[in-house]
Amino acid sequence: MKFHDSLIGAILLAFGFWVVVTALGYPQMPGQSIGPGTFPSVLGALFIAGGALLTISGLRTRGTTLLDIDPGWRHADRLAAALLATVGAVLLALVFESVGFPLGGFVLVTALFVLSGYRHPIWIGVSAVFVLAVYLLMTRLLYVPLPAGLLKGIL
Repeated sequence: MKFHDSLIGAILLAFGFWVVVTALGYPQMPGQSIGPGTFPSVLGALFIAGGALLTISGLRTRGTTLLDIDPGWRHADRLAAALLATVGAVLLALVFESVGFPLGGFVLVTALFVLSGYRHPIWIGVSAVFVLAVYLLMTRLLYVPLPAGLLKGIL
């Protein structure tokens, strides 16, 4: 799927304006010219500038559609994988505390592998190693409190 440059530029423009308007509402720091809204305002201005350039560049290329859907997305298995990823992430978010990241992530990644045609048992191991590595990296190195859920006490 390919979005036209002018459409992406318009989205970046709108996002940049929203960031700048929101940042202008942040309180000022007494006695300082740089406050909490400075960094978001600079980023918002960069989004506005980039979005404007991309929109102008996109408008110069005429004759293309705003959205070009690749024929590969018309396959049912790819649509099912996208649906599984979306619904699976929502379901995992709903039961995240009780099931936990390691088990829920493993089930979701394994299901995506199976649906995508990777059915060899080695892919179960790949799922387990990947999810465990992400979990350990996030909890031990970055100190992000991901819940262990059903595996509490083991991990």
